[in-house]
Amino acid sequence: MSFAQEVPGIDLTQPPPQEAPEQRPPSDAEEQPPMDLSQPGGARAGERPAAAPEKEKKDKRPLLPFTDEDVALGDRVKAVQRKGFLKRGRLELTPMFSATVNDAFYQKFGGGLRLAYNLQDSFAVAVRGTYYERLRTDNVREGKIAFQSQLLTSQLYGQAMLDGIWSPVYGKASVLGSDILHFDVFLAAGFGLVWSATSLEPRNEGPHLATDLGGGVRFYPKEWLAFELGLMATLYPDQPILSVPGTVQSVFVANVGLSFFFPPRFEYVYP
Repeated sequence: MSFAQEVPGIDLTQPPPQEAPEQRPPSDAEEQPPMDLSQPGGARAGERPAAAPEKEKKDKRPLLPFTDEDVALGDRVKAVQRKGFLKRGRLELTPMFSATVNDAFYQKFGGGLRLAYNLQDSFAVAVRGTYYERLRTDNVREGKIAFQSQLLTSQLYGQAMLDGIWSPVYGKASVLGSDILHFDVFLAAGFGLVWSATSLEPRNEGPHLATDLGGGVRFYPKEWLAFELGLMATLYPDQPILSVPGTVQSVFVANVGLSFFFPPRFEYVYP
């Protein structure tokens, strides 16, 4: 005896099951281009990044006091302060006190005057005249006794020189931490005439040709005033004793001067 097998019915209360879509590789047309990480916002290759709102652009600007262009310009252009003392086109009158520093037998002291015209701030042409008085030292008597001979020294009386003055160095210095003092370093060279004992009676040889070379430093406390310290070497041929051949005499002189400028004031002229 056999029984029929019961077949379950369809449950109409449940939605019919949906089949999963078939997975297939995307075609070339459907494939998205890769992202370009060099573009802002991760834009894909070939796409133009969307324009940011104006307010957002302003907010994203770097908060710097200067840009790269300003930095490059600052490397080329340097800030240089203008000079605190100008001499161009001004006359300079300098009374000077002089004393020789290389004569152990006849010390010479003198005074002179220099008149200069400044063609540029760094160059001037000057005329200088100096008169000397001799001071005999005790070394003269001791030298004559020890060597039993005459001293072959030239007795310098005066000089008149034409010099060129070049000031290649200019600077400023602080005095007592408050005042600023301007100064420059100068070099001088020229030629002229020298009068010695042989220039006058009884030999009457007249003045000797001479050349000079030296330098020093000048300080400018006022617009119309300068203080100078310098050292000059003067070379000239002379024959103090006729029985002895003449030689080139050298005189080293230390100078202290006070310069007065005309006009007393100066003005800057910008191109």
